[in-house]
Amino acid sequence: MKTRIFPALLILLLTFFLISNLSFADSPETAEKTNNDASLQENIQKQLVVIKKSIGVANKDLQAVENQIKTAKGDASKKRLEEKKTNLLKKIDDLQLQTEAAVTGGVRISDYDKKADTKKPFDLQSELLELFKPMISELKELTALPRAIEKLKSEISAVEELLPISQNAVKKINLSIQSIEDKTLLENLKKIETNWKNREEQLQNQLNLLNIQLEEKIKLSQVDSTSIPDKLKQFFSGRGLTILLALGAFALLFLILSFFGRIVEKQITQKKENQQQFFKRALRIVLQLLAILLSLFATILILYVRGDWLLLGFISLILLGIIWGLRQSAPNYVKEIKLLLNMGPVRENERVIYNDLPWKVSSLNMYTVLTNPALTGATLKLPVADIVQLRSRQFSEDEGWFPCMPEDFVSLSDGTFGPVHKQTPEIVQMKVLGGSIKTYSTTGFLGLNPRNMSKGFGVFVTFGLDYNLQDKITDQVPQTFEAELKERIKNSKYSEFLKSIGAEFKAASASSLDLLIILTFDGEAAGDCFAIERFIQKSSVEICNNNDWNIPFDNITVHLDKSE
Repeated sequence: MKTRIFPALLILLLTFFLISNLSFADSPETAEKTNNDASLQENIQKQLVVIKKSIGVANKDLQAVENQIKTAKGDASKKRLEEKKTNLLKKIDDLQLQTEAAVTGGVRISDYDKKADTKKPFDLQSELLELFKPMISELKELTALPRAIEKLKSEISAVEELLPISQNAVKKINLSIQSIEDKTLLENLKKIETNWKNREEQLQNQLNLLNIQLEEKIKLSQVDSTSIPDKLKQFFSGRGLTILLALGAFALLFLILSFFGRIVEKQITQKKENQQQFFKRALRIVLQLLAILLSLFATILILYVRGDWLLLGFISLILLGIIWGLRQSAPNYVKEIKLLLNMGPVRENERVIYNDLPWKVSSLNMYTVLTNPALTGATLKLPVADIVQLRSRQFSEDEGWFPCMPEDFVSLSDGTFGPVHKQTPEIVQMKVLGGSIKTYSTTGFLGLNPRNMSKGFGVFVTFGLDYNLQDKITDQVPQTFEAELKERIKNSKYSEFLKSIGAEFKAASASSLDLLIILTFDGEAAGDCFAIERFIQKSSVEICNNNDWNIPFDNITVHLDKSE
């Protein structure tokens, strides 16, 4: 568990905060420098004059509408004039807000009005939002400037689409006015033209204001190269220092507690009783969990003392995600804990089959160590999740871990014979006739039923004799063969490896009486097994020659019909 959580937290924290501190910076020095920019102030003054003129026109129109309301007759006419008055009042309010925004750089006092708090029943979702509100607020603050720039660009694009429409409408109305002579209609068209001109002027004012705000925001977002050292200094004295302190506290406390845990564990007696081993493993798991929890607590405490709610909220989200994941996978973790306590289906110092090969469970921990002493490089480190599905058993000391060892002579069911060159958990290589290397997969090698002749082997030779020895084949002939073969082998280089020799009647075949010769040798002579077989055949022929015994061959019997 400790090897999973610590790297994940480290990577996530470093990635997140490097990104967050590379965001646009809204520094007081840049804002002050921008506010003092003469060109920007000149544009603002021009915009204020235009807005003031628009407000004056709107007030005159409002006064005229109010006078018309006083003299109006009929409900429909009064209702139409009241709607026009409402629109003019709204227009004047908008122009006043534009004035405020122009001189404050887009900030309005109405944005800071607070709504009255109302008592609400307990809501878990609302409480969680309230808990993470500081983190969300800081994230919004970090991205406020780029979001404001994108919003202004969108608004400018929308106004630029509407402005040509108003301008085109004014042109068309102007052309119609020039061609109409009816005074009543002409007066009506001039009113329409005035409304569209006001609309055009309003859009132009809005566009100018948005461009001023965009220019100001863009200047705020530009970071002077000379301020980079100051930014780095500010980061490492602020959030950067907080990150270093939090990570340092976690790592230092974790290492100290882990070291203390190992010391405590070494004080436990090394007896092999199950109860003692259970206590040792339980203590190890408790100390590991305690080290992780205390280290996390120290990290959170430092963030709380430093008042960094963004980091604190981010770590809280990670912990909530871990807790949620544990809730979903709790049954699996229970199995793994039982396994670590040596109470599961796989236990330490027992034998287990993994990938069709036998392994010894040398160490049971977060990464379990499996070993096979008969294979080269046969040490596997497997996570608990891969071990929990296996089953182990006790074994005796004389059980083999593989049918052979390197340099052992092996005979396979596919006819291959030779010494084993190398054997690993993946492949087995054999030296065959001519010195070439033949490679098998380890499981494929086992599937060919390997016969390890270096542990001892036998030579079985069937030798046929003529039927004229029928009266001697069961006693005198086997005894003669056994005695003379023993004498011949005694005088050969194979004598020191011979364990036993025997000869006996095997069967009466179609053309011969078969004698079975059985010899057993030590495994040291396994490399000469074929040479020994040829030596037995040669010696058998010489024994027959010395005793005038015929060696038969297959006869073809032809039966003739006497009637022919």
